[in-house]
Amino acid sequence: MTELKVVEDGGGLMTMQEASDYLKIKVSTLYDMCMRKKVPVVKIGRLNRFKLSDLEAFINRNRQEAN
Repeated sequence: MTELKVVEDGGGLMTMQEASDYLKIKVSTLYDMCMRKKVPVVKIGRLNRFKLSDLEAFINRNRQEAN
């Protein structure tokens, strides 16, 4: 549960690497999703940061039920 500790210590924002680890996808995939506005991102200057609650909402929006 390193991700949760990082979020608590970082004021609730995750880096691109931390968010990609949390979502279990490549950083390049997450970057592409940000560019296509598929995942919510907090811009701080040139940096992309992510709120855990936004990532959880993204997961819930994209969840597909089994047949």
